[in-house]
Amino acid sequence: MILSELIGQKISKIRYSHKVGDGMQQFQSYIRLADKKIICLPKGPDNSLDLEEYYKKHKECSFDDAKRCALASRLLFRNKKIVDIHFGYLDDEAREDMSGILELENGIFITENNAGPEERGDIDLLILKRDQFEAWKDEETEYRSFKNSIHS
Repeated sequence: MILSELIGQKISKIRYSHKVGDGMQQFQSYIRLADKKIICLPKGPDNSLDLEEYYKKHKECSFDDAKRCALASRLLFRNKKIVDIHFGYLDDEAREDMSGILELENGIFITENNAGPEERGDIDLLILKRDQFEAWKDEETEYRSFKNSIHS
């Protein structure tokens, strides 16, 4: 499955791994789609990358061994269709330090902060409403829609 095929897919489950060691934290989300395919959150707008193969090569643990999200969070994304994917750009270059941001049909945006110092508290899955997503954006990063500006 490539990035452009992700648009229109429904999310079945999201699980994650969170590791802390040597003063650093690492977080990785795993998404099971309604068709049973499992992927990680996309890291960039490369439409030639096989998302299933990327998951198999880069996962920290298996989907079944990963931690479950809280029930309140699951209700926001379960069986919701992905309508777009947004990527951050800095000086016209895709930011490699950011995961893609999935936009769902219900106006929810999902992304992750996936690495940082141990004392940083926001290394986690981020589930944002549209107004929270707009407030979360920073001034130096341009956010581009995969569906409307990158892939078209």
